[in-house]
Amino acid sequence: MAARAPRLTIPTRIFLSIVLVLIFFGTASGASLYQHQRTTQRLRLLQEGYLPLATSIARAMAQQAVFEATLERLVDGRGVANARWYLDGARRIRPADLDRVMVHLRRARRLQLPSEDASALVEIEGGLTDVRAAYVESEDRFDALYDALEREDAGQAHQVGLSLKTGEATAGRRLRGTSALVQRRMDEVSRAAAEQEQQFVYLVTAMAFVALLVGLVVLWWSHRLLAPLPLLQRRVAAVARGDLDDKIAPARDDEIGQLTTEFERMVDAVAARDRQLRDAAEILRELQKMQEQIVTGLRAGVLVVDGSGVLRTTNRAAAVVLGVDAADVDRPLSELEVVGRLPALAEAIRRVAEGGERASLSAAPFGDRFVDVLVTPFGIDGGDDGRRGVLVVADDVTDEVKTKARLIQTERLAAIGRMAAHVTHEVRNPLSSIGLNVELLEEELEGVGVESKAILRSITREIDRLTEITEEYLRLARLPIPRLEPERLGDIVEEVGRFVARELETSGITLRVEVGADLPLVAADESQIRQALLNLLRNAKDAMPDGGEVGLDARAVDGGLEIRVRDRGEGIAPEAALHIFDLFYSTKDRGTGLGLPLTQQIVAAHGGTIRCQDAEGGGTVFTMWFPESRPDEGAVEVAVRHEG
Repeated sequence: MAARAPRLTIPTRIFLSIVLVLIFFGTASGASLYQHQRTTQRLRLLQEGYLPLATSIARAMAQQAVFEATLERLVDGRGVANARWYLDGARRIRPADLDRVMVHLRRARRLQLPSEDASALVEIEGGLTDVRAAYVESEDRFDALYDALEREDAGQAHQVGLSLKTGEATAGRRLRGTSALVQRRMDEVSRAAAEQEQQFVYLVTAMAFVALLVGLVVLWWSHRLLAPLPLLQRRVAAVARGDLDDKIAPARDDEIGQLTTEFERMVDAVAARDRQLRDAAEILRELQKMQEQIVTGLRAGVLVVDGSGVLRTTNRAAAVVLGVDAADVDRPLSELEVVGRLPALAEAIRRVAEGGERASLSAAPFGDRFVDVLVTPFGIDGGDDGRRGVLVVADDVTDEVKTKARLIQTERLAAIGRMAAHVTHEVRNPLSSIGLNVELLEEELEGVGVESKAILRSITREIDRLTEITEEYLRLARLPIPRLEPERLGDIVEEVGRFVARELETSGITLRVEVGADLPLVAADESQIRQALLNLLRNAKDAMPDGGEVGLDARAVDGGLEIRVRDRGEGIAPEAALHIFDLFYSTKDRGTGLGLPLTQQIVAAHGGTIRCQDAEGGGTVFTMWFPESRPDEGAVEVAVRHEG
């Protein structure tokens, strides 16, 4: 049995058919392009060469004709003044006209010219050169003519005029000859272009007809080869919609038939895989839903950073804890504000991403809050650089830290209070005895010298000062648990301001009180709030020995009430500001260092905060903030404290 000859593939057959069509159409297109270029070249020669040249020569001819007529009137003695004025102007213009003609001539010569056109342009240039020479030669004769006219020598003027007219007539004939030559070349170029165009139309029409016929044959044959493809395309679309049952049988044993067979096998495999994927997708969907519910419900902020340092995932709590929300996803972590506010976090993420163990930050300062942060590896190792993803879990522990600090401060104050009470108890009785004995001694020494009495009075003043200090200690030690009731602190501020205003006026100090409208109620102990305000106002008075103005204002801020006391004194040194609320620390010569710690203890017992800052324009401002009272808060608080 003879071996079957190898058959060309469908793409090869279609390719060869298309090549054949392209050859025919390419030949027709090439011929058309060639003729188009020739026609364009001739038309360009007409438009850019002969036509501007003919126009400029015609303008020069018209100017020459008028020049000759005016010269005739001048020689005949008619309108001598006007004729001379015109001729003088024309003599200056004519060289410029010839220059324009020469410019167009040079432009024409730069074009690609056939030999006959190049020879014609050379001849035209020669004629123009002769005209220019005639113009130059006539200049001296014009001077002689004007001289004869001025001398009224009619004979001489007539003789020179005839000579000029002869020269101008010769120049006019040269211009007309040159113009006729240009016109002949224009006619010849136009006629040759028309003949070539007509010949080419016949040739291109015949070639286009043959190419079209070949193209139709190739199109029919290609359609016959590719006829099974629409059926296969509809089958592919049906599979894409999910219809995997309506199979098709191959029509021919060629590439399309083999493709159909392999496609149906693939559809069978896809159907089996699709069933497996649907089952797996359902399981994954349930897991993802569960994971989203867990992450969304977390109180802690969650961030996922990939190996390249780009934020990939975040939850809603992260916006509250770290200030990172969904708008920051797909941004590099280094561009986020959280890195600048918490530098240790970036370093921990870098170490873990590079293969280090999990890291944690405990009670890290984050603005005015504190956060606990856990940084742990997340997912598999990253790319070629070996970096891996990182999971960041951050929890806001500000309340815990502040509660712990308040507990420590309360325990310290309680211990110091007990000690102060004990010391005061041990000191008060001896002080009383000493004071009584000093009084008796003063009576015994009645009539003794002035110096002795001054010493006794000094001892009495010191005993009184020590007694006052012991009273301060007792107030600190015996500070009662506040009885919290909803109060209008704005009214208390105004009352305290009126009470202390006269005391401040005796020291040359003016008190300015400002209370905002619609202030919230605050759960407070009125007597303790008054004591705290008096402590701060008297501190302000002591800070302004030369007098001035003290400000006292109350306003609603951040869900609570803020009270500020501002003085215009020298302010507090930075090193002193760090210890301003420490027990027994005082910047006064005879201060006890108990007033501000006592005030801080009162504010803390009310759930508020107090801070000290430099005031704008000089001085110091103390700011107390108390949370707004919620319904039944005061009653519940009092009940709890009484149970304690």
